Amino acid sequence: MIHFKNILIASVAVFFLVIAGCHNDNATMRELSRIDSMVYHQQEKEALPLLQQMDTKQLSKEEQAYHTVLLSMAMYKNYVPCTSDSAINEAVGYYRKSGDDLKYLKALVAQGCVNEDMGKLEKAVESYHQAEALPLATDSSMIAYAKLRLGALYQSQVMGTNTIALQKYQEAMPIFKALGDKHYEQVCLMSIGGIYRNIDEKHDSAVIYLNDAIDLALELGDEYHVFANRYTLSEYYLVREHNYGLSKKYGLQALSVNPAVIDHPRAHYRLASSYLFLGQGDSAIYYLQQAPQPTNARDSIVYFELMSELEHRYWKDEEKSKNYIQQAHAIADSLTINGLNHRLLEVVKKYDVQLAVLNRVQSEARLNEALLLAALLALALLALAFLVWRYKNQLKMRQHEVEMLKADLDGSLTSLQQMQARLDSREQDDEGKVRQSDELRAIINQQIDAVHQLMAWSYQYDSEKFAAKFREMMTVSDMGDDSNYWSHLQALVNELHDNVLVKAQEEAGGTLTDSELNLLALYCCGFSRTVIMVTMGYKSIGTVYNKKIQIARKLHVADLDEFVNSRCSQVSD
Repeated sequence: MIHFKNILIASVAVFFLVIAGCHNDNATMRELSRIDSMVYHQQEKEALPLLQQMDTKQLSKEEQAYHTVLLSMAMYKNYVPCTSDSAINEAVGYYRKSGDDLKYLKALVAQGCVNEDMGKLEKAVESYHQAEALPLATDSSMIAYAKLRLGALYQSQVMGTNTIALQKYQEAMPIFKALGDKHYEQVCLMSIGGIYRNIDEKHDSAVIYLNDAIDLALELGDEYHVFANRYTLSEYYLVREHNYGLSKKYGLQALSVNPAVIDHPRAHYRLASSYLFLGQGDSAIYYLQQAPQPTNARDSIVYFELMSELEHRYWKDEEKSKNYIQQAHAIADSLTINGLNHRLLEVVKKYDVQLAVLNRVQSEARLNEALLLAALLALALLALAFLVWRYKNQLKMRQHEVEMLKADLDGSLTSLQQMQARLDSREQDDEGKVRQSDELRAIINQQIDAVHQLMAWSYQYDSEKFAAKFREMMTVSDMGDDSNYWSHLQALVNELHDNVLVKAQEEAGGTLTDSELNLLALYCCGFSRTVIMVTMGYKSIGTVYNKKIQIARKLHVADLDEFVNSRCSQVSD
């Protein structure tokens, strides 16, 4: 009897412990759910300490995953940097297998935020792409937020793919508008307006979008975005329209925002520039002195450009003006060289391939079950998908060509500087040769200045505008008389490389055309294939390859690279 009583008491105790455990689990999940609504509804400041105070050692695996997602988002929204991605990666893995699409979506977005904080931009893009690929019904607000972050990432790159950024903002904005989320709607308006201001045919739309963003920010009492939109308009009228009166107007309005909220050196620099171009140098100096210290490379570029203009227009010191603009160029060069745009494009290409594979698998599954008519329809859809893919691929190839132009600038600058140094080091005894070397040196200096200008344009303009500027600058007809330019270039190459062009013509039996000699001269100078393509006026890189093969045949060599390597000391990759 006593033994049975002990068993009964133990069973009752275990029962109550299980009930208490379940009650605790339910209470924890309810608390996390309550904090969830705070994190995603503009109460992240209140949510963060609640999450930080929770004892995660007592949580189940599900609760730990949920807590990690919320904590990651709360830290990101409170500008508290994350230093490790191991916990959020585990949470994403858990929800990927759990079947809970909503929490999986939130985990992917949180993973993207953590990777942003850690500077892993490719992984951040990957996470956001996975999030936006989920059905819109899962949580339209979170999917719109993923698109917004994608737009911001692409737009933030030095050589940013603004087409992709614009697409993501335009996809996100109607979702936020339908949800009544005015905060993120005005962020999209501001971002779209910022991109449009760099597109000539979209200038009017840029002003409309930015003014709408200002109205929404004023309605929300959002001082930061009131400032940001007014500053963007001020910079637009200064840099793009050269309307210094309107630039000053919006610049003054921007700086009227509470200075405790805004600490942005470029706003002061742009306002100072507006006053300077209006002939009010004293006011320009006043706002320059009021400006905070530069905080990043872009601030420094604008600062040095302003100082160059002040030295030129106000203090009349051309030497200092030139030094300041050279410092701006140097920073611009480093930004161009360190751009991450090509790495982000690789992520996009990878996802295009994955989506194509997914579509193909789905099509094959439908074909196995469909009738002949359905099979024909599926084939037609596949053909259409192929045409769309081919069209997109052609667009990407053109974009990639522009990125190659930008990436080649640094190598071209180095080659020109090496040519300049070699020319300077040669002893010129004959007066005629001295005069010719001076003319050649002038051409090299002119081209170095052109490359510097192109590097500055590469971060100021979108891809299409930059490509146009590149062709305008690098086309030899813009440098003077064509025949004079090419004759000087050939003379320079022969002088630096032991009459390589003369010997090449002899070995080819006099069959090399002027155009082929010009291409060979550019190649000996170390110019990249992309720059040669533009300089020669070709339509594609393929033309450069074909011309190289033709010249190699005339020279009776297997590869033109080997010929140039054996005769010249500088060769492009």
